[in-house]
Amino acid sequence: MLAMFVGGVCKGIIGVALPMVGISIMLTLLDPRLAVAMIVIPIFFTNLQMACRSGMDELWEALQRFWPLVVTCFVTLFVVALFATKLSSSVIVAGLGMALLIFVLANVSPWKPTVSTHLEKPVGAAVGFVSGVLGGATSVYGPPITMFLLASGVPKTKWSASVGVTFTVGSMPLLAGYILNGTITPAVAVVSSLACLPALAGMWMGFKLQDAMAPETFRKVLLAGLFVMALNLLRKGLTG
Repeated sequence: MLAMFVGGVCKGIIGVALPMVGISIMLTLLDPRLAVAMIVIPIFFTNLQMACRSGMDELWEALQRFWPLVVTCFVTLFVVALFATKLSSSVIVAGLGMALLIFVLANVSPWKPTVSTHLEKPVGAAVGFVSGVLGGATSVYGPPITMFLLASGVPKTKWSASVGVTFTVGSMPLLAGYILNGTITPAVAVVSSLACLPALAGMWMGFKLQDAMAPETFRKVLLAGLFVMALNLLRKGLTG
């Protein structure tokens, strides 16, 4: 519950980081497969909460623009999630650590990649595939998508709709795959559903904090913490 609340606060402030922060905290006590399964339902509902902040017109516009990303991510996530139980715990932990590290480095790097309009759809399809593989194994599929949307020059006014529609659609096959492969059992589903409450409360508080404090200050502190988490997860995954 604490992991969901802290992750929700982070997502409310910067728009991402619920699975990265939440799973990293839960891994101190839980098996990696269980931690991933526990967070899938909160991911879906917090993504839906974020998507609902934009009107249907903006969501439809974002879907039309980024449909290759959405389709490839949807299919790949579902296929990989079906076989997630066959992955070793070390692979899951190392994959999460790598996702965290890429996310942090992309946010602190002075080099800002750009994607031209005529390459947006093929690059989006490739990013969707990478995100699907990563997300199906670890439930963390946001970093590649976030970097792609930034590189595509999505303006601040369209950011919530673009992130909301891609993340929400992506979380659907993730949820279905983990139910079908037996990772989300009835008992896990009950606890994961209850975990939506602190996650949504955390997002609400994050929205409030974003209005009351400098988001850039928090972002720097969060990135420093995520960097340490990433190195620790990579160490566990490679030595475990």
